[in-house]
Amino acid sequence: MKRITIYIVVLAVAMLIPMRGMDIGKLRPVGLIQLYKEAGEVFIVTDTGDSGRGRTVDEAFGNLEDTTSGVIFLDTADYLLISETAKDAAVKLGQHVKPTIGVCIAEKDIDPVKAAEYLAVHHPEVNLRDENAFRTVQKLTQENGRMILKKMEENMKIIENSA
Repeated sequence: MKRITIYIVVLAVAMLIPMRGMDIGKLRPVGLIQLYKEAGEVFIVTDTGDSGRGRTVDEAFGNLEDTTSGVIFLDTADYLLISETAKDAAVKLGQHVKPTIGVCIAEKDIDPVKAAEYLAVHHPEVNLRDENAFRTVQKLTQENGRMILKKMEENMKIIENSA
């Protein structure tokens, strides 16, 4: 009986001690992740303006978390823009993003905020979990100030519209 009383008292005290919580204002929910390689380094840019870099995808995501003011929340990301030079890095992405994230090919000069707005209306056809994702992926380009999703062939070349 004494043991049960001690456990109840310990539990009550533990519940009364204020827990260290998380300030919701410090959460950084991401809608779009952009991944590209340049000069042997992997770069990650988000639509929240946060970025990370490293020699590998894991290092870049670690740097993203370390340098973000607040807590980066990647589970909310719906879109992934990946450059053609970083396609080989896609193997490691499943550890960091949800498998249902929509995937497009796009170079680093695409504005992530505008791309997120465009893709919210014009959804990519494939997501990361699709086994042929990088064979049937679309390319997001910016022409005359407008975003456009273009279909691509299996060998990653843009299909030209001949009409």
